[in-house]
Amino acid sequence: MPAQSLPRLARSALLVAVGLCACDTHAPATAKAAVPTANPNTAAKPAEPVDDSPAAARTIKLDLQAVATRRGPIALYRLGDGEVVLAGGVMLARAGADGNMTQETDWLNGLHLAEPGADWGVHALGGRDDDLWLTVARGGEDPAHRVYRRRENTWAAHEPDPDAPGAYYQDYATWPEGHAIALRSDGAGKAALVVLDDDGARPARPQLEVAGLQSPPRPTRLAGLTSGELFASVAAASAGAEGLPGLQTGMLRWGPSDTKGIFAPLPGLESRAPKQVATLVESGGQVLIGDGVEIDDEVVPYVAGFDGTSWRLLDPPPARGAVVSLVETPEPALLAVVDEDGPADSLWRIHAGGDWDVWERVELPPVQVPASWFWDPQAGAWASEPAPVAGLVPSPRAIGRDAAGSLWLSARLLLADGTASPHHAVLRSNPAAGSLALYDDGQVHAAQQDLLPRRSPRAGDPTCPQVYVHLYTVSGDSPEVGTPELRTALSGPLGSLLLGEVRSQGERQVGLLLAAGDYEAHKTAIAGMAGKLRYRSRATCGHPPLLRGWRAGG
Repeated sequence: MPAQSLPRLARSALLVAVGLCACDTHAPATAKAAVPTANPNTAAKPAEPVDDSPAAARTIKLDLQAVATRRGPIALYRLGDGEVVLAGGVMLARAGADGNMTQETDWLNGLHLAEPGADWGVHALGGRDDDLWLTVARGGEDPAHRVYRRRENTWAAHEPDPDAPGAYYQDYATWPEGHAIALRSDGAGKAALVVLDDDGARPARPQLEVAGLQSPPRPTRLAGLTSGELFASVAAASAGAEGLPGLQTGMLRWGPSDTKGIFAPLPGLESRAPKQVATLVESGGQVLIGDGVEIDDEVVPYVAGFDGTSWRLLDPPPARGAVVSLVETPEPALLAVVDEDGPADSLWRIHAGGDWDVWERVELPPVQVPASWFWDPQAGAWASEPAPVAGLVPSPRAIGRDAAGSLWLSARLLLADGTASPHHAVLRSNPAAGSLALYDDGQVHAAQQDLLPRRSPRAGDPTCPQVYVHLYTVSGDSPEVGTPELRTALSGPLGSLLLGEVRSQGERQVGLLLAAGDYEAHKTAIAGMAGKLRYRSRATCGHPPLLRGWRAGG
């Protein structure tokens, strides 16, 4: 259930904003002056070129501050109680009581190991804080889905349909009374609606059957309203030109007590409707949808809303690309993320209070990324990256709003030359004391391994390619990794070893992270150094997540 909400579209349709000027001009056009007769004996001047292109849209600035950064994508999800949750890979991060973001490795308990490079990530998330449902997915050449339910502080695997191997929940909505309703797919194109309540999963009353359609509709997204109404974006077979079957995009709507839904085709933009619906959002009893339609070989943004009676098309933002995320703010105003060609996407705002409002391009503040250590899957080792000198430019990917009214935005960060960087960030209108560095995929995998029972390394054990030597637990903040005495001792033969500050077993620790072969070669020297400094060293298989690192050799 993506973290998005919807506006109440209590106004008439927006007029086409030719020129997309920032102000409204209703004054009548002035009378044209009489054109003087040309003197045939006077040489005619070349005509000035006429620029009939529309004026550039007004640009505004939005005061958002970074609350989280990550080397890798970050997704936004909104729970049934209105809380926004971040997802990086298969790890979740949430706002604490003080407003700062936190990530706890305990939230990985019960999930299968997500190895770096396997592209495991959160696909959908729904439910309440005390009863969460999670779908994780793996892309690539061997796609797969897994479903989990979180109860009593751990995830338990859930089988959506034992009779249909590969079935999964592809979307969640809150409906009714705070419970979740899920869109179940059997992996072969068949879908059903399932209510997820305190007792688990059961068939939902609304059915995916519509009279007059040649085949059952294929839903992709859900939105449940507090009134008990339910909406689903669908593609349905219908009679096309000359009686031939066609594919029609529309919305299914169920009333609070309906079993069968009512199908409504989407309004067309220049007689064209989107082939799918990328975003479906709800708020205050209203719904908004967004995507794109192809017109003259270009994709034009598409935004439509349901006002309680019918679907109404809004004039699109002056950009090229598909709308991938929508949100409403209290002004009232709409914010839309447009997925444009190239790495730079755009954010647009329109006030929803009058007929003459126009879309404005939103400029976002740069984000400063700190120096970091990350897992390099190609090298199979931890690598460091210095902090960029200048802030990186956010390229928006998703936007949403929580129950408290804070605006959230997830963005990819671009370098100064406009090219994509590996970094992503989440910005929020409610600032935090500091920006949280979310785990990358390698750190997530390390955190999952760290939750497994500890075991000592044995020479030649192929299941133990990495070794962590715990030296001491960190009791306070330090500007450097390790004590001066320890850093001095790590010289000479041990100068190539990586000294790290890690998060292990719920504690901040300092220890050595090295390959099993290096551990065997330096085991005696490491034990001697630890004994001389009075550390109770302990070697275990696996690397916990590395927060900071240091090598004597640089």
